[in-house]
Amino acid sequence: MRKWQLGLVTALLLLPLAFSITPASAKTTTTTTAAKAAKTVKQTIPKKHYLIVMGHGAGDPGARGNGTTEAHFLRQYMLPQLRKYAKEVTHSTITFYNPKRNLVSDTLYHHQGSYNINKHTTVIMFHLDAPAGHGGHVIIHKKHPTARDKRLAKVIKKYVGLNRAYNGYSFRTNLRNCNVLRRRGIDYSLVESGFITNKRDVTHLKKHMAKIAKADIEAITNEQLK
Repeated sequence: MRKWQLGLVTALLLLPLAFSITPASAKTTTTTTAAKAAKTVKQTIPKKHYLIVMGHGAGDPGARGNGTTEAHFLRQYMLPQLRKYAKEVTHSTITFYNPKRNLVSDTLYHHQGSYNINKHTTVIMFHLDAPAGHGGHVIIHKKHPTARDKRLAKVIKKYVGLNRAYNGYSFRTNLRNCNVLRRRGIDYSLVESGFITNKRDVTHLKKHMAKIAKADIEAITNEQLK
């Protein structure tokens, strides 16, 4: 066989091998592109949004007891602590409904409030119970409590105690503002933190407010804070 024929045969045999080899630079470029794409997807995943609401306010005092009102107590003692720990959350976003406003009246009389809340937001409302009794519970929007509801009830049980009448939870369908949230498909929990008319409950709330607020934020977001 002549030399030029031998060279042609050799070239034809090596041709498939040449096509099967990917240059190292091409592999690196492909890997880098895939990594960047994955990072971009991860960064664009929105954080879970929670809206925390202090009950009553804007002229509505709510329940009264132990020398204070529900609206005042929630805003004076609980709100500052909740705001403090809400800033430490990293995997969720927490905002607060304007404490100078009343979510219920904004909803029922002005067709705003709960009507303006984004459907992907989870609403957590804090209240104090009355007229007489001891302990707190969580008002839930389904017949069975969610994992978040159970965590919130554990906080109440640890620092104040549970209301025997509900053993942690009550499913209510007669609360008009909550019904607006339910009809709109918005997830929510309403926390009755204790009885404002019960001196022991109020004392425990004041004494442990920082720990309660931290535990509530952890229960809401399912995130452990330092």
